[in-house]
Amino acid sequence: MDITFKNVSVLYENKKRDIITAIDDISFSFTSEKINVLVGPSGCGKTSLARCLTGEIIYEGEIMYGEKDLEKIETKDRNISYVNENYTLLPNVNVYDNIAFPLRLNKVDHDEADQIIKEVTKYLDIDFLLTRKTKYLSLGQISRVKLAKCFVKDSDLYIFDESNRNLDEENRNKINRYIKDRLKGKTIIFITHNISEALSIADYIYVMNEGKYRGRYTPIEFLESNDEVVQNLLSEIKNEKKKLF
Repeated sequence: MDITFKNVSVLYENKKRDIITAIDDISFSFTSEKINVLVGPSGCGKTSLARCLTGEIIYEGEIMYGEKDLEKIETKDRNISYVNENYTLLPNVNVYDNIAFPLRLNKVDHDEADQIIKEVTKYLDIDFLLTRKTKYLSLGQISRVKLAKCFVKDSDLYIFDESNRNLDEENRNKINRYIKDRLKGKTIIFITHNISEALSIADYIYVMNEGKYRGRYTPIEFLESNDEVVQNLLSEIKNEKKKLF
C-alpha cells in the first residue's frame, strides 16, 4: 500500500519548554511493494516519521495508509512490523517464545507457526539459541532475534529503523538479502545512516534534512545528484574509502 504524508509536522517540547520541530510540513509518498530507504543526518526526523506510523507520537496534518486516514485506524489494526535499535525483547522468556509472540497474537496454527519460526531462525543462524533466555544473548544475537520476530509476521508494512546497527558485515548482508528476496512485494521503509547499505538495498532513496523532505531518488539518481545534502551524505562513503588506503 502507498503511504502518503500530507503537510505533516511533529513538534516536541524539550526540558526548557522550548518547542522543537522534528518534522516540518512534509508532503510525499512512499511507494507500495518497494524498498523505500530513508536517509539523512542525525536528528533530521527519520525516526519521528516512523513513530507517526506506529502511533507512538502525535502529528499535525494527514497520513494516508493505503486509502484510509491513519488516525482512523487503531494502532493494533495497522498490521505493521517495526524494529529499531531500542526495541526490547522479554528478558526472562526464551528466544522461541519471543519470536512466537506475534504469531500467537494473530492465532496462527501452532504447527504452521513452528515451521515459520524454524525456517527464519535457521536462515539467520540463531536456531541454536531457541531455548536460551534473551538476557544471555550478545548484542548481535539480540538484533537477529528482534529481526526474526519481525520477519515471522505477515505484515502490510515493515519498518526497519537502524535495525542492523549492531550486526557485523556478514550478518548485515544476510539480513538485507532476506529483505530483498523473501519480503519481495511487501512495502518496506528502511532507515539507515549507512549510505553504502542504502545504495545496495534501495528501490528508492528518500532524503530528509532538518525535518524537511528533500526528494526521492533511485540509487543511480542519488549518486548523480547535485543536491547539497545528498553530496554531504555521499562524502561519508568517500571518507570511508580514504581510511582504507
